[in-house]
Amino acid sequence: CVRVCTRVFIALSSWLPAAPPGGSTGTCAPWCPLNSECVSATACRCKPGFASSSTEIFTDPLEICDDINECVPPMKVSCGKLADCQNVEGSYYCMCSPGYELRSGGTNFTNASENTCQDVDECKQNPRICKGRSTCINTQGSYTCQCLPGFELNPEDPKLCTDVNECASGQNPCHKSAHCLNQVGGYQCRCRPGWKPVPGSPNGPNSTVCEGGAQRPHSEARSTEDHKFKGSLSTEALSNSVRPCL
Repeated sequence: CVRVCTRVFIALSSWLPAAPPGGSTGTCAPWCPLNSECVSATACRCKPGFASSSTEIFTDPLEICDDINECVPPMKVSCGKLADCQNVEGSYYCMCSPGYELRSGGTNFTNASENTCQDVDECKQNPRICKGRSTCINTQGSYTCQCLPGFELNPEDPKLCTDVNECASGQNPCHKSAHCLNQVGGYQCRCRPGWKPVPGSPNGPNSTVCEGGAQRPHSEARSTEDHKFKGSLSTEALSNSVRPCL
């Protein structure tokens, strides 16, 4: 009899309407909107993370439950420093701002008390983040690529350094008695064929003054090699006068 009665009870239970959340008895309101749960046969309430435009428990069949944006006032959640709040349907989460990460290596947390955001060293994390002829400099929340001397950042690619043409018009660092020859990462100041540096002039890339070889035999002047001086961007040009060729 016990076994038969149990089966009958289970069968009858499957026909009965389920009790609504909260332990109330009776049927649920069939019109409860999306993201809500019934309280009774005539009332509903929104699920956590959602809210109606009226009261917590409502009886209007036209009422709807909208997502609560916990990331804006008046519900704004505090994620702490160096972090941002991300709203999602029915909830939210906190995550470190770009350039920062949780000490644990995780990605999400729920409030400021769980915040351990710290700077990411992009230069150590990716040693090749900057392209050739540049050095990676880590900064708070970011990094920069610093070009080596003689190079400058490409405006179209902040990770790429290109050669600086020191000999370009208006930038010639050589004395007027010499001509400038651009090279990758630097330049040279050359005396004209048959000319040579003025005796006693500083032995520098853009401070050497050339003089003509008119005092020497023409054949000697013609066979003399160009005098080359590797360049840098920091020395000043002399203003000494140049003896012209006769």
